Amino acid sequence: MNGLPPTTGTGPPACPPEVAEPSGGAGVARGGAVPGVVPSGRRPLLVRTAVALMSSTVASAALGFLFWVVAARWFPTEAVGRASGVVASMSLLAGLAQLNLTSLYARFLPGAGARTRRLVLVGYGASAAMSLALAVGFLALGLGSGLIGDRPVHRLVFVVAVLASAIFFIQDGVLAALRRPGLVPAKNILASGAKLALLPLLAGVVAGDGVLLAWVLPMLVTMLVTNWWILARLTPRVGTVPLPGRARHGMTSFASAEYVTGLVNNAVAFLPPVLVAHALGATASAYFYVPWTIGVAGTTLLWNVVISFVVAASSDGAEARVHVRRALVLVGLVVGAGAVTLGGAAGALLAPLGGQYAAHGADALRLIGLSLPFTGVILLYAAFAIMEKRMWRMVLVQSTAALLFLGGGWYGLPRLGIVAPAVALLLAQAATALVLLPGLRRRLRAVVAPQHRPAWAVRPETVAAPLGGST
Repeated sequence: MNGLPPTTGTGPPACPPEVAEPSGGAGVARGGAVPGVVPSGRRPLLVRTAVALMSSTVASAALGFLFWVVAARWFPTEAVGRASGVVASMSLLAGLAQLNLTSLYARFLPGAGARTRRLVLVGYGASAAMSLALAVGFLALGLGSGLIGDRPVHRLVFVVAVLASAIFFIQDGVLAALRRPGLVPAKNILASGAKLALLPLLAGVVAGDGVLLAWVLPMLVTMLVTNWWILARLTPRVGTVPLPGRARHGMTSFASAEYVTGLVNNAVAFLPPVLVAHALGATASAYFYVPWTIGVAGTTLLWNVVISFVVAASSDGAEARVHVRRALVLVGLVVGAGAVTLGGAAGALLAPLGGQYAAHGADALRLIGLSLPFTGVILLYAAFAIMEKRMWRMVLVQSTAALLFLGGGWYGLPRLGIVAPAVALLLAQAATALVLLPGLRRRLRAVVAPQHRPAWAVRPETVAAPLGGST
């Protein structure tokens, strides 16, 4: 998709055109659409959302890879390592500041109706406040010393970039939940392509900060334009209706658990490059950053399937069996293709960066690829936990696994080098998957058996419904 979708009339509709209007009735979607019935010639919602999110991830990862290839060719290895360390730090803080709202929006926005705009704005406000607190605290503690410049303008750019990145992350979840998944690849490809195009232009003007500015500026502009579109066109203006007390309590409990899960997951995703930079230096960070980024992209592909499943199941739980089957097929495809490609072609994937990058990073990339099947099991279990609004057990399991991974990776860095985090990841993911596999099998069987179907698989829900059982 090359542009934004057309609107009808001169103002935003009262509800996103494809979102079911919450009511006490059977839940017929706007335009006469019947839950569970896919219009002729149109892909099911889960498949449409998954394809859009995965195409966004693949395209963004490919353009991001090219970005670092160009940077590696034009800049010294130490400069690339410093820039990648700053980007990793920004991504870590933004990941923590986005409060894992993607899952909450996927679960509750499809039935929010007139409360949609309020939920989006409250989430944005909370994320912005957390972004400022984390970025300022990061700088005040001196954690960016050696990576971020000492001039006030450098620090200001860092703070703004963290805040913009957090909102940029959240927007994917908002667009998917509002059934505009096609805008996700449009937004992300536009930003990633602009980064790549801007890099050579800035290299000759601000060579010292060119890599960082080329990364930040397109993302900031794209975020602002997308935000205008979401708030002015996609969400209802009458979003000032307060949530009922029980719904507010249940959503708060769900959001709290999701936030802790988000802290854990973002630490796992974004902290390893920072640890490598601090333990082994900028050059080792450059060799590690791209393999790790490719691995994170693989996990993101799987997470795209989870979010798509949650959006589809939240919109039409009566078709749970169909949604689960499609999700299993998509996860299997991603896991199979990812493990084979990363395990068998790691050196070839890294070769465009240069011989040293391939020589130092290939083993780490192979091990990351081997961990994908275990990650698939974990995220499928997480999908059921989100639908059941029972997140705290998942928090405990994932927190334990994260401690093992980060602790093992940090311990191994001086001994094994940049391969240590990849080894620790493989072992931690395998152990977690084995713990969760029996529970996942029980949930899959329950969805198939009509007499034991979970509550979310029986009837559509709205945000105003009681949200008990959040633990």
